[in-house]
Amino acid sequence: MAGGTHAPVVAAVNGSPASERAVDWAADDAHRRGLGLRVVYAFDWPLYHSTPRDLPGGFDAEEYARRIVDDARRRALERAPALAVEAAHVTGGPEPVLLAESQRAHSLVVGTHHFSTVDLVIPGSLTMALLLSSSCPVVAVPDVETLPLRNRVTVGVDGSENARTASEWAFEAADARGAELCAMSVSEGVSWERFGGVEEPPDPGIVDSLIASAVQETHRMLSESIAGDRDRWPRVRVEEVVRVGHPTEELRTASGDSDLLVVGSRGRGGFASLLLGSVSRSMISHSRCPVAVVRTPRP
Repeated sequence: MAGGTHAPVVAAVNGSPASERAVDWAADDAHRRGLGLRVVYAFDWPLYHSTPRDLPGGFDAEEYARRIVDDARRRALERAPALAVEAAHVTGGPEPVLLAESQRAHSLVVGTHHFSTVDLVIPGSLTMALLLSSSCPVVAVPDVETLPLRNRVTVGVDGSENARTASEWAFEAADARGAELCAMSVSEGVSWERFGGVEEPPDPGIVDSLIASAVQETHRMLSESIAGDRDRWPRVRVEEVVRVGHPTEELRTASGDSDLLVVGSRGRGGFASLLLGSVSRSMISHSRCPVAVVRTPRP
């Protein structure tokens, strides 16, 4: 996927507390997987190329950028002293620089900031751009208090090709962590529309039977979807869970008991390919743990 089996984990940094959380998570993940870590700071200030260098008491943009990546590298090595860490500061807009980095990365890790009211519906513009166009999985580390480790990875499964790719990535992540994997599917129950324009609800027994049938079908889909991954990663302990409700709410609840939540992104042809799936978009804003958004590789 993207940069290949031994590609590094890339952490986007800018000196903020959000990027420090990203470095911490990326360093831990790279160490578990036996991969290298690359910390990258992209900057493109107005008039940067005409800014005088080494003025007495003046601001040196190059030195500032070097200090940011050096601090990030030291932070990573404090967490994993044996980790191979590369640090780079690149002149350019964060979006094109990080998208280029994603082409040769195992995963791209970014820290999310405090959410505004709009962010609760639509993630920040840079995060959204990376989620839509990154060539590798994007891990968003939320701006929340770090929870105690649960030793548990949760993946959302809905039978789609994107979800199958996310499942494969989640199994690999759980295997690297020695963690339990919760494979979760959500049945949205029974729509009243199937009963037409009735004024009174149908017999409760009929409704219960239909819900039970829908849940049973979801269980079947879930088991079939992850069967191949179970065979490939036999060491991973798996719990198959089916909930009835709304996918976003059920996954958000599950994130409070997980170290990592993995979801697929919805990629379709034409103009629709610009749209990120509603569940994955919502989880970036609402999850209580880091979220990995995994895209099915383009042909």
